This record gives sequence, C-alpha cells and structure tokens, in this order.
Amino acid sequence: MTLALAGLALLAAGLVLAAGFDLWRYEIPDTLTILIIAAAVLFGLGTPGFNWPSHAAAGGAFFAFGLLAFARGWLGGGDVKIMTGCACWATLSSLPAQIVLIAMAGGVLALVLMLLRRGLVAAGITGDNPPRLLRVGADLPYAVGIAAGMALWGWRFLA
Repeated sequence: MTLALAGLALLAAGLVLAAGFDLWRYEIPDTLTILIIAAAVLFGLGTPGFNWPSHAAAGGAFFAFGLLAFARGWLGGGDVKIMTGCACWATLSSLPAQIVLIAMAGGVLALVLMLLRRGLVAAGITGDNPPRLLRVGADLPYAVGIAAGMALWGWRFLA
C-alpha cells in the first residue's frame, strides 16, 4: 500500500468514526481530527507535486472561519475541528467546493431529519421520550454531513 492510499484509508476511517461518534454521543473526539490531518500528510508524502503551502493555508483559512462560525453558534466545536482537518486535504482553490459540498450534504441531512422527526411525532410513533436523534429540535449530528460531503469532494478532487 502506498502512502497516498494509506492516507485515503485513514481519512475514510476518521470520517466514518467521526460520523459514528456524532450519531452516538453528539461528540467528536479530538484524536479523529489529528488522524485526518495525519492522513493528509501521508497522502501528501505519497503524492508527487503535493502543494504543501496551499493545503496548509486552506486548513488555516477554514480554522479562522470556523472560529467565527463557532462563536456565532453556526457550527459546534467538534464540527469545526473535523472540518479544519478536512480543509487540510484541500488546496485554497478547491476549498470553496469542499465547503459547498459539505454544506449541501449537511442541508440534506437536516431536511431528512426534520421530516423524519416531525413525521414520527405526527404519526404518534416516538412516544414521550424518543431517542435524542429523533427528538424535534435536537442538535444535528453534522459529522454525518461532513463525511458525505467529503466523499463527494474526494470523488471529484482526489480521483
């Protein structure tokens, strides 16, 4: 297995684990962000012509935006950290596409959960104390959208 393939495998594992933790506990361990950044470094080491300054700048640029998004309540802290790690996979020129694809996947996730939650309540299926994921108004496990958006972005920019 090449370093680039190892990096891709670690990225996929990190994103799947982040989505799983977010669904299960609404929490994303910091170690997964470190794993995703380390995976980008492995990928870069195995990819000739990898533009290190642009990838580092993309990670830094998203982190700066993420601080604002967190302060405004637009994104949770774990989501900002995971997306910062994902931004290290992008260059400055591909970062806007990555953000748009993640936002679109997150929007689809929000719509599906909203319809599911309200539909279950309207049908009387959820009862008085449904699981957190099914409660109307509960937080969105956004790492699921991040993972889906990254899959779309990777298919477009890493294939």
